[in-house]
Amino acid sequence: MAKILIFGVKQAARLACAYLRHDTGDEPVAYAVTAEYLPVERVLDGLQVVPFETITTSHPPSQHRFLVAMSYRDHNRHRARIFEQVKALGYSMISYVSPRATIFPGLSIGENSMVLEGCVVSPGCQIGEDVMIQAGCVIAHDARIGHHAFLGPGAVLAGSVEVGAYAFVGCGAVIRDRVRLSEGSFVAMGSIVRGDTEPWAHYDGMPARSWGNADSGSSAQSP
Repeated sequence: MAKILIFGVKQAARLACAYLRHDTGDEPVAYAVTAEYLPVERVLDGLQVVPFETITTSHPPSQHRFLVAMSYRDHNRHRARIFEQVKALGYSMISYVSPRATIFPGLSIGENSMVLEGCVVSPGCQIGEDVMIQAGCVIAHDARIGHHAFLGPGAVLAGSVEVGAYAFVGCGAVIRDRVRLSEGSFVAMGSIVRGDTEPWAHYDGMPARSWGNADSGSSAQSP
């Protein structure tokens, strides 16, 4: 049984804690956030909330593993930055695949990735590092999902789709077979994408069309 640290105190982190407690033999032992976001109440869901700046002293890497469970804000880049900072501190990272997902054996999945309940992942798929796949997604054969991507609930990737790093696919969006979503592409919920996308562009509609730059350039957010 591993002792797990979870970065964040918002909904994504608290959901990750619930999944780990219910579905694994691992033990979440603390939430971690940077000092500026420490809550007044330092206990949440029965766990301590500790400052990330001193985490190696209070919870050393030799005794703990980490999960950075955060949303797609700042186009997934904030989660990616924290992921890299955690690795630089010497922590190993876990991934979580729900036992209520249907996963073909032999799935290639990177560290700090999550696949939630009701997902279907077919043969030949690859999931990179720090990828968040929400409940009910369908990922058809030979799809490849790059690092730091995010798939909203019910997203559908047809066969041989390639999802670039930092890309976002909204709730219920459908990506046609053999389409490539370029790095940072943002696909709005319910959209149908029939062709390759441009990097860091926003797509919406049925069929989806580009609505300009998806990159707001903002990095301010709470964990």
